[in-house]
Amino acid sequence: MKVQRLDGKLAAALALVTVSLAGLVGCSQETGPTFVTSDVDELRVCATTSTLKGVDVSKWQGNVDFAKVAASGRTFAFARISDGNASVDEYFSKNYAAIQNAGLVRGSYQFFRPKSDPIAQAQKVLNALEAAGGLKETDLPPVLDLEVTDGVSSSTVAARAKQWLDYVTAQTGKKPILYTAAGMSNVIAKGLSGYVLWVANYGATCPSMPTGYNSWNFWQYTDKQKVNGIATRVDDNYFQGNLAALQALTMGGSGVAPRSVHANLEGVEPISTVDLPTGEVERMPGMFEVPEGQGFMGASSGE
Repeated sequence: MKVQRLDGKLAAALALVTVSLAGLVGCSQETGPTFVTSDVDELRVCATTSTLKGVDVSKWQGNVDFAKVAASGRTFAFARISDGNASVDEYFSKNYAAIQNAGLVRGSYQFFRPKSDPIAQAQKVLNALEAAGGLKETDLPPVLDLEVTDGVSSSTVAARAKQWLDYVTAQTGKKPILYTAAGMSNVIAKGLSGYVLWVANYGATCPSMPTGYNSWNFWQYTDKQKVNGIATRVDDNYFQGNLAALQALTMGGSGVAPRSVHANLEGVEPISTVDLPTGEVERMPGMFEVPEGQGFMGASSGE
């Protein structure tokens, strides 16, 4: 695994450059939330294996033609279940079925609201999945989308997220996937390592890791991708590994050891790059703290 530690000053400088470039590249597009830089060391990790690509969608993408998404070279897709305890996403059932029908590896996620009852949120996920036909052996485990604190202390956020994760693990028999970013390290450091990691970091050649992780399984590298079959811009992601490795993470898969905790930084190799589509220099959530009511999966919270 190729890793590189960035000190706080360099990370902040890169953030400023990235924000400036984003303004040049996407000035005619709707802008995303404004983030506040965090002065912490950042561990960047590049892919060392082949990668697969996939999307994540919600009601904001409207009707999606997943057959065309699959034909575009995507291998997997995640559908949003809900924003916390709010109503189930109106497109969830349709998306969930269509993802499977298109032959894509299927996943689902819930935008976690730290102020709300974590068990009630987790049960909403399970109820929605059951209503949509249930979790199949070929499905990826549910995802906890942990990207805001909503003004709650980091210790409380971590404890409530852990309740959600433990409840879903107990009810499904499989550990959920954790979606987050380096900007949430103050939360992740409080007992949330050891999960399959889906990290968000836009505009980077290699993503920054949250505290407690030294590698990633999924990387959301942009929220502005154009994908055939989707009318709007959409979140695009890499999975690190081949199809067999992705299938190993499913409900019926053999599983892999979560990539986490304490990289050995002695003798590390220089950082390498992952090819990114041109014009995808956007904000870098892996280097930022998210204000209340905003998030990484789209321009406004809960997307």
